[in-house]
Amino acid sequence: MTAALCVSVLLIVLCVTDGQSTTSDDSHCSYTFKVPAADCSQTSGEDQVLKSSVIGLQAQIKLLTKEIATIKAGMSLLLMKTIVGAVGGSVRQVFNLKQCSIRDPPNKNAEHGVIWSCGLVKKREETVLRVVWNGALRLIHSGSGASCRRWFFTLNGNECSEPQTIDTQLYIQNPSSNLHRPAYVEGYCRGIPAGHVNVAWNVGDCVPQGSFQVGDSSSGWGATVRIIVEELDIDDAVHVIT
Repeated sequence: MTAALCVSVLLIVLCVTDGQSTTSDDSHCSYTFKVPAADCSQTSGEDQVLKSSVIGLQAQIKLLTKEIATIKAGMSLLLMKTIVGAVGGSVRQVFNLKQCSIRDPPNKNAEHGVIWSCGLVKKREETVLRVVWNGALRLIHSGSGASCRRWFFTLNGNECSEPQTIDTQLYIQNPSSNLHRPAYVEGYCRGIPAGHVNVAWNVGDCVPQGSFQVGDSSSGWGATVRIIVEELDIDDAVHVIT
């Protein structure tokens, strides 16, 4: 029996990222080891040595496979850090997640106060909260001049102050407009103590309200709305969230 029957070429194909901010997956990288299952049962002394070499090679391949998997995981982590680092941050880890959804919130037609709320038990003191409102908003002008309304998040009754409020405003002059616009409002807030946190979506006066009319506002008419709350641990959070 010749060595060709029991020993084959070890082929390793590694990938190199192209530096683009794309998702890293196995479609971009591959590595292949090929050791044919040759019949080495009838062997001479020389072939026994070759068989032992193949067994040793297979063990090395298993070890290399584990090492390459570790390298790929490290590459994915490095890619994540590169992407987030491009905007001045680092990798985030989700500790807690809560989504509350409802169709036609009971206070959808309120002009002041809480429209709807969602509770979360914050697990750690130093983590950051990410809050999201996803639903329709509308403002109809009434009276002279213009109308303006402001929608905003509160956490345990207070607006976020680290680093800023999480809000949006609608201003309108056309009295005949009755458009329900899809809205997505998102922000991060730090400095919230551990424990139960009531995250509420509110409506109120614009900043500044001035001479603007209140108008006729609506929040989440005719469709499902969502409040999403995430508790995150973000590296260098002080630098990320400004």
